Amino acid sequence: MIDFSRRSCLGLAFACVLANGFWPTAAQARNTKLLLPVEPVFAQKVVQRAVGSDMSIIFGAAIPDGTSLLSDEIYVRGEAKPNYRAVRSDDSDVCKLALQNALLDLVQQARARNANALVGIVSYYDRLAVMNSPTQYECHAGATRAVVDLKARLGKIDRIASVPAGVAAAPAPSEARLFPPASGFADISDSRHIPFLDQQGREAYQLWLTRVGTKAFVIAEDGHWTQTWGNPPDQNLPRDPAVRALQLCYNLSGRNCQLYAIDSTVVYRASAAALPAPRSTPGTAAALAGE
Repeated sequence: MIDFSRRSCLGLAFACVLANGFWPTAAQARNTKLLLPVEPVFAQKVVQRAVGSDMSIIFGAAIPDGTSLLSDEIYVRGEAKPNYRAVRSDDSDVCKLALQNALLDLVQQARARNANALVGIVSYYDRLAVMNSPTQYECHAGATRAVVDLKARLGKIDRIASVPAGVAAAPAPSEARLFPPASGFADISDSRHIPFLDQQGREAYQLWLTRVGTKAFVIAEDGHWTQTWGNPPDQNLPRDPAVRALQLCYNLSGRNCQLYAIDSTVVYRASAAALPAPRSTPGTAAALAGE
């Protein structure tokens, strides 16, 4: 480390000019990389309104079965300023807004092409390196802005064919929900194939199956699970049970929280990695609400 005192500056004037000019530039060039959960962004009302009840948004490079692709890879950049609320915001808050802006751009392009699905979504910062995750996105935060680069493909999914008989394929527009297509991973009533859960979690799932109305069940790789149904007990919580369950899971510090089932449909898609054995003492949470 070089420490320029006043005396050394008199002898090294040129070096002092370089040093004094360098440090502010370095501060302005801050580029903090963050990996953040995708799902809390879906709780934003502007995103829910844009997505509506007819659009599927699926992160991760894998293309779901039954998807008819309508485009090659497309690229979008979402940006946001740290002081967008007239006060300095945390990097994570600015990143959420940057992802929101990127998603709104993608949805606009999808609707322009008559697509009802955005699939194969991965982070692609500066088009240099892919960050592939079904639950997280990459954001780069600096002194003046946060940036989220995504690439994706537009597709068409037959939603009527993707959900079992008796399950509404498209909720009313005023009740837009996060509803990925059915995965066929397991029968909705069979808890034996749910990964990561111990016996307590499987019993909770069986009880969750008896709940009426809209509901969601989320699992995490570290054994955490969350369940939601009906309307939120707190109006500050997301109305969508899927978004609410994911938010609860992340609040419990669950690792790689993923939707397992929504209403009467299993939407979970197993990753290529081997599934670990369930933990003996998982974290649990439930959002209770009368409906």
